[in-house]
Amino acid sequence: MLEKDRIVDIIANFDAKKILIVGDIMLDEYIWGRVHRISPEAPVPVVDVTERTVRLGGAANVVQNLASVGITPYIAAVCGNDSNGLLLTDSLKQYGCDISALISSDSRPTTTKTRIMAHQQQVVRVDSEDNSNLNNDEEVRLIAAIRGIIDTMDAVLISDYGKGVITPSLLKELTAMTTERGIFVSVDPKEKHWNYYDSVDVITPNLKEGYESLGLTLKGMPEDSVIVEKGWQIVDKYSLKYLLLTLSEKGMMLFDGGKRKETHLHTMAKEVYDVTGAGDTVISLFTAAIAAGANPIEATFIANHAAGITVGEIGTASVTPEELISTIYE
Repeated sequence: MLEKDRIVDIIANFDAKKILIVGDIMLDEYIWGRVHRISPEAPVPVVDVTERTVRLGGAANVVQNLASVGITPYIAAVCGNDSNGLLLTDSLKQYGCDISALISSDSRPTTTKTRIMAHQQQVVRVDSEDNSNLNNDEEVRLIAAIRGIIDTMDAVLISDYGKGVITPSLLKELTAMTTERGIFVSVDPKEKHWNYYDSVDVITPNLKEGYESLGLTLKGMPEDSVIVEKGWQIVDKYSLKYLLLTLSEKGMMLFDGGKRKETHLHTMAKEVYDVTGAGDTVISLFTAAIAAGANPIEATFIANHAAGITVGEIGTASVTPEELISTIYE
């Protein structure tokens, strides 16, 4: 347990910080209902709809996570020039997000994931999306928009869901800007894009993604000694400064590439209902803490407690500073 006054001071400093989120934004739509019968047309349940809700997803969920703890979020992303794009834009504004670097496109839809839920369980998911890389015009517009706001940022968070925004050329331009200005950069990675992430400060994969980055398949939860071995293999393969490996029920492990030291923090979750968006919470709170003056171990400590809260709720969720402090020191 870290000293309370120090952690409280870090969390209090969130209010003064600005973080730029670069990545793939989406809407998470939930259709809630109940099942009373099987369809006569096919052997599938018929869901009687009782409610529809829409939440921010992907990189937009990171915005929600950061705004909830007092960070001022800026988003650099691309959405469709469609009704869901308008809904997404309005939702971002409600969280106080600066959308000056949000690009609207006529050539792709706003990524939307629709989950049909019955009796608190997911029945099916329907995706509407275009995963192709940004075209040249979209990429040029996005880079120009980032260049216009980068000087005021305290950190940059790359949220890569593999929906086309995070490309090698965009990352090359972005990391050149951040390196020149000494801005901290974190990445929530897509397993196929590991070779993209040059010149970043920390990467935050889950264990499955970590294994895939080594060309391996995860089969069950390994022993701690095996996790440590694989973690250092990832650090060495990609020449990482820091690796924050999330381990589900085992918590998370921070690898410090410079000090050659790993730190294991066990999970703080009391019950796990839904891991949707948990990775967003981890990278959001870790990056927020670093921007607010934390060292990597303090940032991991704060992120670990935040993740323990969000996995206890269904769907993407976020925490408040008060909730976070009370959970850490209850």
